[in-house]
Amino acid sequence: MSQSTTQPEMQKHSLALPKKMGNEVLTLSHSVLCIGANGSGKTRLGSWIEKDSPQSAFVHRISAQKSLQLPDSISPTSLEKAENNLLYGSAHSHPPEQRAFMRNGHKYQDKPSTYLQNDFEKLMQYLFSEEVQQNANFKRLNAQSTGRVENFVSKLDQIKKVWEEILPHRELIIDGLQIQTKVVGSQNSPYNASEMSDGERVMFYLLGQCLAAPRNGIIIVDEPELHLHKSVQIPLWTAVEKLRSDCLFVYLTHDVDFAAAHETAEKIWLKSFDGQVWDWEIVQKDQNLPDGLLLELLGSRKPIVFVEGENGSYDITLCRELLEDYLIIPRGSCTQVIQVVEALKANSQFHHLEIFGIIDRDRRVQAEIQNLESKGIYVLGVAEVENLFCTQEILALVSHQLERNPNEDFSKVSDFIFQKLTSELEHQISLRVASEIRFQFNDRFKGKSNGSQAIIDELNNVIQNLNAEGIYAGCEQEFNHVVNSKNYRDLLKMFNRKSLPTQISSQIGLSKNELPDLIIRMLKGSKRVEVKTALKSYFGGFAEKIR
Repeated sequence: MSQSTTQPEMQKHSLALPKKMGNEVLTLSHSVLCIGANGSGKTRLGSWIEKDSPQSAFVHRISAQKSLQLPDSISPTSLEKAENNLLYGSAHSHPPEQRAFMRNGHKYQDKPSTYLQNDFEKLMQYLFSEEVQQNANFKRLNAQSTGRVENFVSKLDQIKKVWEEILPHRELIIDGLQIQTKVVGSQNSPYNASEMSDGERVMFYLLGQCLAAPRNGIIIVDEPELHLHKSVQIPLWTAVEKLRSDCLFVYLTHDVDFAAAHETAEKIWLKSFDGQVWDWEIVQKDQNLPDGLLLELLGSRKPIVFVEGENGSYDITLCRELLEDYLIIPRGSCTQVIQVVEALKANSQFHHLEIFGIIDRDRRVQAEIQNLESKGIYVLGVAEVENLFCTQEILALVSHQLERNPNEDFSKVSDFIFQKLTSELEHQISLRVASEIRFQFNDRFKGKSNGSQAIIDELNNVIQNLNAEGIYAGCEQEFNHVVNSKNYRDLLKMFNRKSLPTQISSQIGLSKNELPDLIIRMLKGSKRVEVKTALKSYFGGFAEKIR
């Protein structure tokens, strides 16, 4: 077994990172992942570690700026020359203290952050030179030994094993001084390395580069997700880290999904870079927040609004267009919105951000609405966000857009929705009563009693003081008032029926899903200002924050 396949125990590495008040040295036993938005200095940080850090002589950086032109065949040379040429850009040997200087001049042409690396041929020459050297060593030892000599495992052998494990439908063929690949089980002829897909080539390249890095060194990978399908990113880097467990891996990325999936890595948030100095901090885990969300928010340069719903829906698109100055993040239910806003406001890492929530009115009473707004969670002036597509102001804009009579259209829509509400009045009242009882129960039952009897007494006391009959009578009176007064705005505030926009489309000459689609197009087009003005007042206390 060759030295390259030895798996040393996990060791601790020192990593110096620049900071405003001088370098800070981190002691790490796992990989470290630096995440930041565009312009936060990720690539330049990698260049600094490679060129100027105390560990620079033992750093190997895999640049994001690289050519993936893989040669079909190669001519080997002496292993030492091939290694120096790959790592430092020069075939000549250099003492450790000169390596960073030589690498900067020869490998990067004095442009370490931007120079395009076209070194696939150098990598292949190094790998085949190592293969030739290993075969020569095996032949020599076999000639000298009277017993059986265990075959060497070359770096190309290691690459082939991992490459085929991650791409089980492909076979990597290493024959002589060329590399080919084929589909497993196919009768077709193998194709040359130069014909590989970007994903196939970059996997080979990354494996080879990491195996070529100095022992017990630091491997910096800029944009480790580049050209790789998400399904292979983590399996690949997990396998690579096992192969090179002697090294510390430093990943530089802006991909939140990659950062979150790399669970064992220490996360560092690159907050900013002024051209001279980086501002960064270690990301502290929060049990109440998923890692992906945590990292996405840390990189935000906009105030954040959490809303109900799912990506891809009309209502989320509407919110993103209306609140263009905010980062809109859907969180499914109102409960999830409330929980995440409270968790973030309690987390000191996010005190630099403005964080809000916007939820449907549903069947909330005024006391609950006021309590939520005190926490930065605002309640819409409609029962469901979908009701925004049905407001009188929006319907007037749609009628004008369609060159129809706004008064006639509104009359038809209003009569239709009031009829719908009347037909299910008891159901809507019951839903509202149940919601009010839940709110009052949660508000009154504190659950702080000790002992079985004390808990039972507290529960019975709450139940006895919940006037369900009175609550029902009050809700019934409120709904009847809306129906009898024909108050359309209050109707939208109380009627919980997400399908209203599709149901009323036919009343104004549109097909089932045309109404929300048309409103979105108007909002994205020349009617943007009119639509925003029409809907602004329905955002309650948050309306003053809409610009």
